[in-house]
Amino acid sequence: MHATESDGQIRYGEQLRATLTSMHLWFRFIEFDEPVKTVAQAARKVQAEKIAKSIVMIDSNGEPLLAIVPALSMASHRKLKGLLNVRDVRLASAQEVLQHSGYPVGGVPPFNKIKRVLLDQRVLRDETAVVGGGDINKLLEIRTKDIITALNPKVADISKNPPPQPQEGRLRSDSPA
Repeated sequence: MHATESDGQIRYGEQLRATLTSMHLWFRFIEFDEPVKTVAQAARKVQAEKIAKSIVMIDSNGEPLLAIVPALSMASHRKLKGLLNVRDVRLASAQEVLQHSGYPVGGVPPFNKIKRVLLDQRVLRDETAVVGGGDINKLLEIRTKDIITALNPKVADISKNPPPQPQEGRLRSDSPA
């Protein structure tokens, strides 16, 4: 069931708040006046090194998975394929992201409908991480130990550092590798 506003718009952040509250987890929403699409935009309110992105992917068998990696890194398709023993992995389309996670692109939190979760070990370096907050203008601070306890992810080295880019680093997408 989705929380909705009077205009019929789904409030994904409220849906996430209800989920986290029911799980008795500590959390803090960080709200922005506009959509947060880049690490640089998010870094106006939080340390970039604390941000992790939840990337919905589809394997060669058509099954969804969630890869949680540091925002300043990218998910390594090569490493994921090896860990999962599949021919290929790809980024999910916007429609697949919503279908499988229950959240729109740009707001996907680790706590969603996808049960196969891989977590990059670097996300665990700090006591808390900042992740997608359900809506595209919200981030969520959560304890990293709660990600482990609630999701039981496979923890491994699944990321790679992106090549230097002249533009701002992307927060909500990844490129194949």
